[in-house]
Amino acid sequence: MIAYLIKAFSFFVKEFHDVRRQPRLMLSLVGGPLLVLAAFGATFRSANPFVSVVLVWPENGVTGISQEQAEKFIGSNFNLIKVTSDEIEAMQMLDRGDTDVVQIVPDAEFHAGATTKRPEIEIISRTIDPSAEAWIRSLAYGEVNFINQQLLTQEADVAQDKAREVVGSLVNAQQEFEQLRQIFDPQEIERAGQTIRELRSLLVELVAFLPPESLAQANLSPELSKLYRDIDILSDDLEELDQVLRQGELANQVERLDSTAEEIENLRGTIDVFVTTPTESIISPVQETYTNLRGGAYSMVVFYAPAVLALLVQQLAITLASLGLVRERQMGSFEMFRVSPLKFSQILLGKSLAYILYVTVAGVILTLLLTLLGVPFPAYPGQYFGVLVLLATAAVGIGFLISASSRTDSQAIQLTMLVLLLSIFFTGFFLPVTGFAWPAWIIALLIPMTSAIEGFQQLLLAGTSASSDPWILLTVIILLSYGLVSLVMRRQYRKVLE
Repeated sequence: MIAYLIKAFSFFVKEFHDVRRQPRLMLSLVGGPLLVLAAFGATFRSANPFVSVVLVWPENGVTGISQEQAEKFIGSNFNLIKVTSDEIEAMQMLDRGDTDVVQIVPDAEFHAGATTKRPEIEIISRTIDPSAEAWIRSLAYGEVNFINQQLLTQEADVAQDKAREVVGSLVNAQQEFEQLRQIFDPQEIERAGQTIRELRSLLVELVAFLPPESLAQANLSPELSKLYRDIDILSDDLEELDQVLRQGELANQVERLDSTAEEIENLRGTIDVFVTTPTESIISPVQETYTNLRGGAYSMVVFYAPAVLALLVQQLAITLASLGLVRERQMGSFEMFRVSPLKFSQILLGKSLAYILYVTVAGVILTLLLTLLGVPFPAYPGQYFGVLVLLATAAVGIGFLISASSRTDSQAIQLTMLVLLLSIFFTGFFLPVTGFAWPAWIIALLIPMTSAIEGFQQLLLAGTSASSDPWILLTVIILLSYGLVSLVMRRQYRKVLE
């Protein structure tokens, strides 16, 4: 056993000194990733698309919304470069590429009953970027909601003023009905009928001033929905009272007067609640409360730092290992190794230990330097070091597999670049893995970086221990890659002298 380890150690020393004797290589291996991380942290500002917009505002303005309000809200989401009333000029700017979006606000009345056709704010763009288009439509949706909320707030203010006026008529009606209850003469009945007709007309006017009933039902606004309900009930009672008064049956008249008086009192109480309720609670009774139990999310730079680190460590290991066996085969070293009492497993073990050592040291250095970007130190250093070593080992195994499958350096480099592309697209670094169909998940699970990102995020950002998935998946990748390398290279190793 000692002899076996000594022979393996000789390859470890060989590869260690091969890399050590190339200071520029070491500088590029460690300094290159560091520069990438530094450039990423120093220049990254936001993942949101930068979208410029020209606003087409009507010359006569918009009832209920000032131009200053619109400019302030749009400017908080887009880069508002110009406000004009000339739609042709705005479209020409869009055609020339001077702006990304044109927003056209129609010259229409934005209040209830003003028009039978709903005014539409046109959002026009020529973008070819799907993420930019999704961002534009999302912000436009927010702007429309903001405008609707402002208009409904004003509508609710007017409705509250109208409701206050109705209260006086309700009081007069109560007095009129009470007097009628005491003296049922034709003159009082005629006067009560006139009061009923006036009150019903006034209730119809009040309903016309109220925010749409569908809004109350959708948002579960208790004040608004109860007001609608009580108005309907009183309107029905008034209609029945009018009919009963014309029929002249005294018992029915008294019963219906009592019921109507009770409904009038209920409506007065409902109106009192309605007019004292803040308008924002009437039109938007459901409010949002967001709480991040961690205090807040990390910045984009800090959040993506573990993924960038995993990518750099993986590609560093794959780059070193992918040329290791190809170089030995092209230099004719395999012939010398074959006639010596060396086993292929000793060669593989020695080379692996050297590459893993260099990659792990580079990973530790990069981890310490990440603190300069504001990335927290690992919550469990031992677990973090273990995941880092497993990532380095699995990536070296992938590199050896590339080396075993390549006949020349060029082929090895091409396959290394292919792994880099797969790592960017299928590991959650650039796009979420859940956004792909299940066959892509197999590719993701076979790339070490996928599991390493999960483990690094848990240990660096979440401050928790790594789950079992990264440990299991990285171990499986190590066993598969080294198993395939041993199977392929043993056959090549035995055929060297044939």
